[in-house]
Parts: sequence; structure tokens; C-alpha cells
Amino acid sequence: MVVGQKVALGRVHAGKTVTIDVTDTTLTVECDDGPRTFRRTNDQPVRSIKAHRPRKTDHLPARV
Repeated sequence: MVVGQKVALGRVHAGKTVTIDVTDTTLTVECDDGPRTFRRTNDQPVRSIKAHRPRKTDHLPARV
């Protein structure tokens, strides 16, 4: 989720870190297979520059 907007890149990019350029009208995602541009659906400002770090799998509860 970027500035309150969900961005779908596909399973190929799941769990990877990407760089996103945010302008007033577009979101440009820098992927391994080239940049992808999405239209913005809202006008919320960017509140944090750095995303949260991913959770470690050894801290998650075991599924039964």
C-alpha cells in the first residue's frame, strides 16, 4: 500500500523491496522487469518515507 492506495504487482514481486516514485498524479514502481506506472486514485500526502521492516518468520506463531 502506497499513500493509501493498493498497488498490485503480481506474485513474481511478492516479498521483494521496490522503489516507488510518487508524483501528484502517478506512482512509478521500479521493478526488475522495468518501471510500471499507475494513476493515483487519491490526493493523500506521503506521510512516511521509509516503510516498516518486514516481520521475521521465526517470530510468527506456528500454524497447526
